[in-house]
Amino acid sequence: MGFDAKLHNMGQRVAGKAEEMAGRVTHNQRWEQEGRARVTAAHEEEAREKAKDVAKAQEAAGHISRDERLRLERRDEV
Repeated sequence: MGFDAKLHNMGQRVAGKAEEMAGRVTHNQRWEQEGRARVTAAHEEEAREKAKDVAKAQEAAGHISRDERLRLERRDEV
């Protein structure tokens, strides 16, 4: 996971939390839900990127083949 992707995910999490808190303060349920959804999406993207990093490390260590790593990465994109 590159620095840009990490920074983007962090920004999405912060923005989502801010939106969620603004919704709580103003009693706006839509903002709360959208904020939670944004935070959840950022966490999911982070988990996908970490899984790709693990697959690359396993390939480098010789535990899985390149084809197996690519298959796993494609499955995560669906």
